[in-house]
Amino acid sequence: MPTTESRWADSQLIGTRVRSVWQWQLIFTFSVVAITVVVSILDVGLMASPGYLIGVFVIIISSIATLVTPWARVPRHAAFVLPLADIVAIGFLTLVEPILGYLWLFPIAWIATYFGTAEIVLAISAVAVMNLADPDRWGFSPGVIVELLIVVLALTFLAITIAVGARRTRAFRILARNQAQRLTATVSRVHSAEQRVNAVFDSISVALARVTRGGEIVSANAAYRALYSLDTQDLRFPLGGAVEYSDYRGRALSPSETAIARASRGEVVENERLWLFDRSGTWRALGLSISDAAPNSLGQPTAVIELADLTAVAEAQRERPHVTRVVAHELRNPLTVILGHADLLLEGSNLTPGQRDHLDVIESASERMLTLIQGLLAQSTDAADQHAEFDAAQLVEASIEAFEPAASASALSIDPIVARPLPVDGDEFRLRQVVDNIMSNAIKYSDRGTLRVVAGLDDDGWVVISIADEGIGMTSEDVERVFTPYFRAQNAQEGSVPGTGLGMGITRDIVEAHGGSIAVESALGRGTTVTVRLPAAGREEGGER
Repeated sequence: MPTTESRWADSQLIGTRVRSVWQWQLIFTFSVVAITVVVSILDVGLMASPGYLIGVFVIIISSIATLVTPWARVPRHAAFVLPLADIVAIGFLTLVEPILGYLWLFPIAWIATYFGTAEIVLAISAVAVMNLADPDRWGFSPGVIVELLIVVLALTFLAITIAVGARRTRAFRILARNQAQRLTATVSRVHSAEQRVNAVFDSISVALARVTRGGEIVSANAAYRALYSLDTQDLRFPLGGAVEYSDYRGRALSPSETAIARASRGEVVENERLWLFDRSGTWRALGLSISDAAPNSLGQPTAVIELADLTAVAEAQRERPHVTRVVAHELRNPLTVILGHADLLLEGSNLTPGQRDHLDVIESASERMLTLIQGLLAQSTDAADQHAEFDAAQLVEASIEAFEPAASASALSIDPIVARPLPVDGDEFRLRQVVDNIMSNAIKYSDRGTLRVVAGLDDDGWVVISIADEGIGMTSEDVERVFTPYFRAQNAQEGSVPGTGLGMGITRDIVEAHGGSIAVESALGRGTTVTVRLPAAGREEGGER
C-alpha cells in the first residue's frame, strides 16, 4: 500500500478540519442511533446486553468529545482517536449481534480518507482484535478464521480504494489550485499589460475609436470619450449633448451619416472635415479618417475612427477674412492720402521733369496697391446672415431619429405626429438646439411611458411643436421658475438627475429671438408638456401668409 502524507494537509478536500471531524463522527452516531431505535423495537432483549450498552456508551462519549474538542488547535493526528474508539465500540456491539460489524465501514472509510498507511494498518488490526474479542472464537475454528480473513481483506480492499481515490482527489485539487494560481497570475499580468496599453492609448491627443460592423464601440481613448461625452463604464451610451454637423452651424447629421455609422458600413475616409457641437456648447472642427482594422476577439471585422482636432485651424480660417478686412482698411486710408497728395503735386506747374517722373511712379504704384486692397476687401466680405428658410418638419424628425437610441435605452417609446411642410425662416442650428434640449429633458426626467411629439401649423399660421412626456413632472411653483437660470426642480435634485438648470432659459431666448414663444405645462408625477410656437415663413400680421 503506498505511503502518503496526511490528507489533513489539504483542509479543502472535504472542508475544514472541524467540519470533517463533525461530519464523519455525527454520521456514524446517527446511524448507530437509528439502529438502536430499530433494535429496541424488534428485540428489546438486546438493549439489556452489557456489550451493546458499552458500545453505545463509547459512541456517545466519542460524539460528545467531537463536539467539545477544539480540533483546529489540537495536533492533526489527534482526531485518529475518534475512529479508533468507534472501532472498539463496534466490536462491543458485534459481541451481541455480529451483523453490526458492517458498521466498521464508517471508521475505516474515515481513516482511509484522512490518514496514512500506518493508521490504516492499525485500524484494521483493531478490527481483527475486536472481531476475536468473543471468547467463543478463541478456538480459531476454520469458520472463525475464514470470517476473520473476509472481514480483514474486505476492509483492506475498501481502505486501499478509498485511500487511492482520496490521494487522487487531493492531487487533482492541488493541481487545479496551482493552475488557478497560475491563471490568476497570467490574468494579472495581462491586466497590467492592458492598463499600460490603455495608458498609452489614452495619452494620444488624437481621438481614436474602434468600431464593429454592428456599430458597437469596442474601445475608445480618452480624447474620443471626452469629445462625445461617453460613459467610461459603458461606451454604448453617451452622457448626451454631442451632435455631429455637416458644417459650422449647418445641418445636423442623421444617425446614418455619423462617423460611427459610416465606419460600421466599412467606408474608408481620409481627412474629411466634420463639425461637432459638444456637450459644453463648443464647436469643434475635426478631421475625420476611417480605416479598416484587425478583427476583434470574436472574429468580427472592425474599423478605426480617427478624429484630429482642427478647431484652431478652422478658427484661424474663419478669422482670416476679418483680419484681412482690418489690415486692408488700415492700408487703404494712408494709400488714399498718398495718392491724393501725388495728384495735387502733379497738377502744379513748377515741377521739373525729373520730379514729375518720380510723382508718376508714386501715383502708379499707389493705384496698383489700392487695386490689390480693393480685391482683398471684395474677397473678405461678411458671410450672409445665418437666417434662412427651412422645413421645421425635417428638423423635428431628425431630432427624433437622433434621440431614439437614448429613448430605447430608457425603455421609452416615441409617438411622432409631424405634418409637412412646416416652413420657418430662422437659424436652423439654433432651433435644432431648442428641440434637442426639450427632447433630452423629456427622456432624462422620464422612466416610463411614451414621448408624444406633435408638429404642425395652427389656424393662425404659426408652426407649433409640442413634446409631452409621462415623467416625474413638476409642481406649479417649479413651472413658474423653470426658465430661471440655474433653477432645477426639487424632485429632479432629489432624484440625482444631472443638469445645470441653464437649458430651458437658453431655449426660451432662442425661441423669442425668432419671434416665437414657449410654454410649459406640468403636473407632479404625471409628466410635462412643452409647446413651442414659431412664425411660419411668409406669415404676415393677422395670420395670413
